[in-house]
Amino acid sequence: MTKTAAAAPGFWDVVFSLKTFAAAMLALWIALTFDLPNPYWAVGAVYIVAHPLSGATTSKAVYRLIGTVVGGIACVVMVPNLIDAPELLTLALTLWMGGCLVVSLLDRSPRSYAFMLAGYTAALTSFALVSAPQTAFDYAVGRVEEIAIGIVCAALVSRLVFPRHAGPVLAARIDAWLRDGSRLALESLRGDGGTPAALADRRRLAADAVDLNAFTTHIAYDTSALRDIVPPLRILQRRMVALLPLVSGITDLIAARVRADGDAGAAGMTARGHWPAEVQALIAETCAWLESGSELTEDRRAVLLARLEAVEASEREGMQWDGLLALNFAARIRDLVQVWSDCIDLRGEIASGARRPLRWRRYDAKVENRPMHRDWGMALMSGLSVALATCLTTAFWIATGWPQGGGAAMMAGIFCCLFATMDDPVPVMKKFCWLLLPMIGAAFVFEFAVMPLVDGFLPLALILGLFLVPAGILLAIPSRFLIGMVLCVNLPYMLMLQSRATYDLGSFLNSNLATVVGIVAAACVTSLVRSVGAEWSARRLVRAGWTDIVAAADLARPGDRAAAFDALLYRMLDRFGLLAPRLAAIPAGSDVAGTDLVRDLRNGLNIIDLRAHRDALPREAGDAVEAALAAAGAYYSALAGHKAATETTERASSLLTALDDALETVLATGGSPAATRVRLALVSLRCTLFPEAPPFHGPEPMPLLKAA
Repeated sequence: MTKTAAAAPGFWDVVFSLKTFAAAMLALWIALTFDLPNPYWAVGAVYIVAHPLSGATTSKAVYRLIGTVVGGIACVVMVPNLIDAPELLTLALTLWMGGCLVVSLLDRSPRSYAFMLAGYTAALTSFALVSAPQTAFDYAVGRVEEIAIGIVCAALVSRLVFPRHAGPVLAARIDAWLRDGSRLALESLRGDGGTPAALADRRRLAADAVDLNAFTTHIAYDTSALRDIVPPLRILQRRMVALLPLVSGITDLIAARVRADGDAGAAGMTARGHWPAEVQALIAETCAWLESGSELTEDRRAVLLARLEAVEASEREGMQWDGLLALNFAARIRDLVQVWSDCIDLRGEIASGARRPLRWRRYDAKVENRPMHRDWGMALMSGLSVALATCLTTAFWIATGWPQGGGAAMMAGIFCCLFATMDDPVPVMKKFCWLLLPMIGAAFVFEFAVMPLVDGFLPLALILGLFLVPAGILLAIPSRFLIGMVLCVNLPYMLMLQSRATYDLGSFLNSNLATVVGIVAAACVTSLVRSVGAEWSARRLVRAGWTDIVAAADLARPGDRAAAFDALLYRMLDRFGLLAPRLAAIPAGSDVAGTDLVRDLRNGLNIIDLRAHRDALPREAGDAVEAALAAAGAYYSALAGHKAATETTERASSLLTALDDALETVLATGGSPAATRVRLALVSLRCTLFPEAPPFHGPEPMPLLKAA
């Protein structure tokens, strides 16, 4: 699809705009009827929470209402008590805004909107009350009422008038993900998983799987029927993210087998020819099932199990590298079949509601709150930028005695909050400011040329519709969302729609100038305090993943294996979703451009396996595995700590030796379940970390004793 086609409005975009405008006019009519002080806040609230999906509109409305109420309470507490000490009031407001923003950035779920809104709602309300602190309670209540009216109108119209439920959108997204995931698995099994296109597919699928978590939150606010699918949807998302390290591991095992055969140039379908006949039959059967897209029937399951058992039987006694690779490959295919079968079954369960037993139980911990990446450093720097921008503009306001200076301080803090999730928000702030300038001109024409001719609510609605309906269509188009938000939210605020028009040119110019000054101040402070590049952020994400692996190597409690697996899986896949869009903006020559976080994720999971099964091994084997864990922790610690290249190389060499020693010792202990899991993990680590190393040579068979 071309960019032009993606940006062209569709039928449902027009319906969304008309519905949103109707909700905005309903909110305006109610606010005017009850003579609320600032009815335009009700109109703005409608456009701020508007979303094409009714469930998303409801969830945004709930979080915005909560944030508005909490911000209003903070205003009532701070302003009357600190009005006689402007410095303390400014400090309290900036600390409140900065603290709420830090919590919002660390939360990173849809509910984080409530935290951010609680912060800047306090500023919106407090700075307007400096000259009349005795009205703090009434003003805060009026603000909450106006925003609540807008929120309720938006939610009701979205749900009652041609509602667009998340179900069809969700089904389409799941089907697309499963289709692309199947293609990726087939590419990996056929030897094409190491191509740049396959790596890009893994990045995109990781980002889509992580994004499904936020989408699930919106579904919880949709119809009751959709709310029932939330549990299987969360399980499906877990299977989705578990699939990615599996296909990546299969790719590495195929590459290792090709290198072991001395044919590093082989690729594509020729990779299958490097496996024994039993493995080739297993690959063919698995590919045929994946291509069919059907459920795993008992007959097909029996065939696949027979293929797996044939591979394991033929290689079970082998202690050399080829046999170990084949056993690992069969184990990964077993996991792939189980995970993919669960994905197909869960998709059917979401569609029909019929519960089905799941097959993949490895590490299947019940983690409700999926751990996510939290960047404390950037969160604190963002909070500091909000506080600093607000303090500087407040000082300018006090020093100049500018009547509308409070508006500049208010807007500086708000814009620092709104764009705090970006690496470098300054370009967007500049774009917003340039878009705002023609908006001021349009608002001037409306205010002083058109509005004096309007008499009555219906003519007012018709005049506003000529502007807001076309602008509202842009809100439904992701690539035009920013323009739509600037137009739809700012026009009602600039016109200051009230029951009694004032047509005060001085107030109009000062208030809009304050907005521009606030945006400029926010851009300047942000550029100095927290603007970073995509490469810088990507490097931090990669280093955070390495630090997690070091922690996994030091994990002391084997009973926490399932929880540790899930924590590492979701945190690193979450980082992968954050990293994927940044990699597109990084120069090809950067040291992080070719980073594969899924590979690091697999290493972390294998390290957890080693830690979990180490105590079940005989003493000598357990000590060897412990040495390998220590070497792995030291290696990743060197990567995360910017150690010199020579030191990192030395630790890598020590790790390879430790892995080979542990593998040789474990192979000598026999085929217990613990030894099997440890062997699989050691072979996987060796393939992933040292793909160019010479093949592992197992222990030589014991010589036969000659008769005396």
